[in-house]
Amino acid sequence: MTDVVSLYPWKRPQHLDSAHNRLLIDGVDAVELVERHGSPLFVYSESRLRENAWDILGNFRRVHANTRVCFASKACANLAVLKVFKDCGLDLEVNSGGEFYKAQIAGFAPAQMVFNGVAKQVHELREVIGAGIKAINVDSLSELTRILAVATELGRQARVSLRIIPEIQGGAAAGWQTGTSASKFGMTAAEQSQAIELILAQPEALKLVGVHAHIGTQITDIAVYQAEAQFLIDYVRQVAERLPYPLEHLNLGGGFPKNYSSAEANFDSVAPHYRSNYRTQVDFAQLAEQLIKPVSQALGEQIELIVEPGRSMVSDAAILLTRIEAHKQRQGRPVFYLDAGYSVLFDLYNGWYFHMLNASRAEDRDTHLCRMAGPLCDSSDTYYDIEGEGAVADLIAEEPKLAEHRAVLERVLVHQPNLRELPAATALGDVIALLDVGAYALEMMSQYCGRQSAAAVLVDLQQGSRLIRRRGEYRDLLAHDLD
Repeated sequence: MTDVVSLYPWKRPQHLDSAHNRLLIDGVDAVELVERHGSPLFVYSESRLRENAWDILGNFRRVHANTRVCFASKACANLAVLKVFKDCGLDLEVNSGGEFYKAQIAGFAPAQMVFNGVAKQVHELREVIGAGIKAINVDSLSELTRILAVATELGRQARVSLRIIPEIQGGAAAGWQTGTSASKFGMTAAEQSQAIELILAQPEALKLVGVHAHIGTQITDIAVYQAEAQFLIDYVRQVAERLPYPLEHLNLGGGFPKNYSSAEANFDSVAPHYRSNYRTQVDFAQLAEQLIKPVSQALGEQIELIVEPGRSMVSDAAILLTRIEAHKQRQGRPVFYLDAGYSVLFDLYNGWYFHMLNASRAEDRDTHLCRMAGPLCDSSDTYYDIEGEGAVADLIAEEPKLAEHRAVLERVLVHQPNLRELPAATALGDVIALLDVGAYALEMMSQYCGRQSAAAVLVDLQQGSRLIRRRGEYRDLLAHDLD
């Protein structure tokens, strides 16, 4: 297998450009940012964050004015990012007591938040119920019983929304598919029926304010959202018939996709399954027409529609800058070793693809193919899917007849192209830029192998930059240790 995503074109109007052979991010020299702040370095774009926020708000409220966009803070809970979204009019989805705490520090009121999760702890429920959170998205009957106990203890009424399993499959990877009973999320219709009985029997402690569903992430097929809309229209009507009061909202979840390259042409030379994961025609305007509008027309203007986008708000708003620290030749190809591996960008461990260019030689047109790897003492720390490639090789060695089905095996097991196209002059010390890294990266960084976490800067609307996350230090490695 030799699949290579084309390096060019990578430029993006008003965001990524070049001058004097160096990458510009919102007009700011990427190499100068590394010289000032060190490497690895995340660079967030304030203008991109605001554009994403206004894009979804404008499109969704155009077809249903009573829409609330609750950014999924697990995708990026950096205070500066949260404050930008708050200023744009977004609300918030939190997934733990820690995220609830951080959201309040960023200025969000409890009534602006919904609380997700499959194993909410008693102390977290005390915090959010006591504060008057907008809604708790209930994931199980056992959790509802716990919420009832906490609300009774506090003498408060808990506002709950029931998470239903729609039995709709969607998401670019198995671990990202949350809409079927094969996943760990949500309740069946029978379980929800029991939950409604319990809620109606305890009106002083519980109020059913909404229905919630989430079908996965990076869903690139619009038909999946259309199926979700029809399912929820029917289900909300069924629930509403059992309530003595109006249902306040329908929470449609998130999972909205983003592109992981600058152009469709980048994927012209690779197997189709890569394009289906990393490229999409689905945008907020289409989602407004195919998801939001049908629900609005069926259920009326009064019901509030909530969405919980995460990846789609931040993935294309950040670039990771990382230096080349070493190089080798392997199997006739150059291999370059970066100072950022999966301890900085954890999705690499899951085989996820991020488009890559040389920020130090951004305009070079003479290119070659190479392998890229990270610095960790772990064979999986690579910018290609070594686990998937190894699994294919092992299966064929075990059963040689499978060789005729290599293409099928690679489609199922190998999750990203195996080579990179970079300038032929790429060398030690060059700054490499990975695009579309804004989702989950800051939240999932680790100190594995004693590596210090990366710093992050925000490029503002005036082309200034400021540190929004300090770089890790050696002393941070001792922060939780006791001798």
